[in-house]
Amino acid sequence: MSESEARLHERKHFWRDELLLILSMVIFVVVVYALDNALQPVFTPATLLLAGVLLAIIPAGIWLVFFNLQDRAEPEPKGYVLAIFGLGALLAAAIGIPVAESLFRVSHWIHTSTVATILGGILVVGFTQEFLKYAAVRYSIYHTDEFDEPTDGVIYATAAGLGYATVLNIQFVVANGGVDLGAGVIRMAVVALAQATFSGITGYFLGRAKFESEPIWWMPLGITLAAVFNGLFNWLQGIVIRPTVTLSGASNNAWLGLVLATLVALLTTGLLLWLVRRNIKHLQTQA
Repeated sequence: MSESEARLHERKHFWRDELLLILSMVIFVVVVYALDNALQPVFTPATLLLAGVLLAIIPAGIWLVFFNLQDRAEPEPKGYVLAIFGLGALLAAAIGIPVAESLFRVSHWIHTSTVATILGGILVVGFTQEFLKYAAVRYSIYHTDEFDEPTDGVIYATAAGLGYATVLNIQFVVANGGVDLGAGVIRMAVVALAQATFSGITGYFLGRAKFESEPIWWMPLGITLAAVFNGLFNWLQGIVIRPTVTLSGASNNAWLGLVLATLVALLTTGLLLWLVRRNIKHLQTQA
């Protein structure tokens, strides 16, 4: 069996690993939510902020473990994965958030109408986030020997997405002076799932671009698809978690948002797995 065939055989465990670790993410949310309701801890402003920052980091750690397991056939150096994670976080803090909040001031208008939510979510938020996550990979690890198979595009792009998600979550915590642990952990898991998932789309296109002669429109198409899915997901998320008002009061639908994010992550990653495997088989026939 050739090296590439061994890699393909090893990736037959991909779906099992993904399912277990996405379930781990959900279990983590359930445990934190249950403990918060049972113990009802009292925090000082400082400890509430610290707890929120910690919760913002943990989902990224779970997903980084998942992608390390995914790449068991030729494990990616942890230093490179963490470096791309850090670069994604840096680009979010230095460019992504300032562009969205200071330049376009999206928080002032993006929820004023359905059209504004969808178009703003795609053209401003989506394209900004997905291009920066693409740039974190394309202008760093992409040109090295460590990027040596199509799946590496998904792995490194997801690491960048997780870095981006972590900064978004930390910004949310800091801006609010901390968060309610129960509701906060759900939001953070949703952001991490979404950013990792849509980065994976761009990563698939990066992997194809590295090892095949794709047309000039290939990468713009990949970034556009990721941005569109990003914007549409955020629009649907807003609809799903919108509070329901009944005679007994208003109910929060944050759990439905987590269900939506989990389903999107499972379906998208399953599709990417199939596409990557098909691409590897195609490369093997040409070898």
